[in-house]
Amino acid sequence: MPIDLHQDSPAASADPPASPGLWLDAQRQHAKNMVRWLYLSALADTPLAIIQAGLLAWLAAGLLNGVPSLWLPASLLLLTLASRALAGAARARFSAGAAADISQAVRGAVAEALLRGAGGTLTAGEASTALLEQAGAVGRYHAGFAVQRRVASVATVLFLLAAFSMDWIVGVIFLCTAPLIPVFMMLVGSGAQRAADRQLESLRFLGGYFLDRLRGVLTLRAFAREAAEQRAVDTVNAEYRKRTMKVLRIAFLTSAVLELFAALSVALVALYVGLHLLNLIAIGPGPRLDFATGLWLLLLAPEFYQPLRQLAAGYHDRAAARAAAEVLAPLLQDSGATTVSADVSTTATTLTLDQVSFRYPGCEETLLHDCSLTVTAGTCLVLRGDSGTGKSTLLKLIAGLLAPDTGEVRHNRRPAPLLAQVTGNLAWAGQHPWFIHGTVADNLRLAAPDADDEALHQVLAECGLEHLPAGLDTALDENGGGLSGGQGRRLALARALLSPAPLLLLDEPTAELDAPLEQRIIAALRARKGQRTLVIATHSPALATLADQSLWLGPSPVPMEGRAHG
Repeated sequence: MPIDLHQDSPAASADPPASPGLWLDAQRQHAKNMVRWLYLSALADTPLAIIQAGLLAWLAAGLLNGVPSLWLPASLLLLTLASRALAGAARARFSAGAAADISQAVRGAVAEALLRGAGGTLTAGEASTALLEQAGAVGRYHAGFAVQRRVASVATVLFLLAAFSMDWIVGVIFLCTAPLIPVFMMLVGSGAQRAADRQLESLRFLGGYFLDRLRGVLTLRAFAREAAEQRAVDTVNAEYRKRTMKVLRIAFLTSAVLELFAALSVALVALYVGLHLLNLIAIGPGPRLDFATGLWLLLLAPEFYQPLRQLAAGYHDRAAARAAAEVLAPLLQDSGATTVSADVSTTATTLTLDQVSFRYPGCEETLLHDCSLTVTAGTCLVLRGDSGTGKSTLLKLIAGLLAPDTGEVRHNRRPAPLLAQVTGNLAWAGQHPWFIHGTVADNLRLAAPDADDEALHQVLAECGLEHLPAGLDTALDENGGGLSGGQGRRLALARALLSPAPLLLLDEPTAELDAPLEQRIIAALRARKGQRTLVIATHSPALATLADQSLWLGPSPVPMEGRAHG
């Protein structure tokens, strides 16, 4: 029966999008064990700091009182110092590992989302910023501020218990001054967040702006516009530098104020201990506050505020991570991607579409609705229909570049994996190919690294490219500069034909070609039937003769040939 691919249908149900904050917290799972060990190694410093302060006070009091043998406190002090050093080294190692693991996982998810077509409005500069800077900010947040927040809450309680056990006045001083730091962080938080958002926006713009000028450098030189564009880039760079310095200014100012609070609090403890030891005040534990106890409390004071200072120092990491989450969370939500492993196959692929529906975000009309078909391995499916009816979209769904709203695409009875995981399982030749800077040979060998020159010459001849000016040494840029538009598309086709991939996806491979050249390409494709599964989108009646199955996409019911069904 025919398929009407433009029927109205209810929107596919989807999970509600996660908020950026929830998404940011969820990224911890990518390094759960590493973060756990990071937390334990960071927390271990607190009891060791309490013990170290006590041993130093014991040792100093013994020296003052002329105790003949102090080997025990000295030995314990050396052991404590070594333990703190080991805990610090472990913390640094686990912190670096957690940041790397989380950043790598986020980068992988962002790359997969971009390959599936999410973030279609992002420029190349914005995409690179998302992959590098923003993913890195998420990793630094979980390895820094997120862990330190938990450490500071537990460490504060331990220090308070230690202080109250020796002198309740010092405990009250700690208890009253400790909230000043988080309260101040809350006051400056909104300003720091806004500054981080503006700095990130400026970085994304700078990346796209610079990349655009870099791509057009030959045009700029041809029209003698290098100096003018250099000044424009300097202006954009100066704006980014100004916004970055504003973020740093807020960070340094915050740290300075917090250091002032901590110093005043330590001075208050020192004043209390000094007056008590001089018998100038009588409140507190009274005679129980001897020199050793007073020194221990005084040494404890800076250690008490250290976790809070470290928390404040990492506050700008939190602002940067939240700004990154505002961009990355919607991007990954739009992708709808799930990771599916795939093995590279060397035999033709059986392709199945099971009630696949798709609608582009922001569009009211469903482009594909309940499309079902099976393509037997080694056969050719031709997609036909007017422009804009979904032929290229269906190819992207088959390739894994897009995720269906409902239904499933299967390769050999397995869910279609992400393109990043199946570059050995399919070859694609689209209407707007991209290349690497290099020669024709370099670009062809992306599909078959071990291919010799004879194989390259043969596939070029099949696509009518045997007479290139410099042959295999013809230089290209990433836009195909060095070739005409038609030659660039045929080079992409040659690369796909050279690939050993068992599934070939071709979008208008013979568009704008004369009849003799079209027949050469049809012959090349016919030679690969049986060993490869071909899916071809075309308007050409001549190319459609290759079809074992045909699927007409359009608003009107049109009978289908072969085994495609819906």
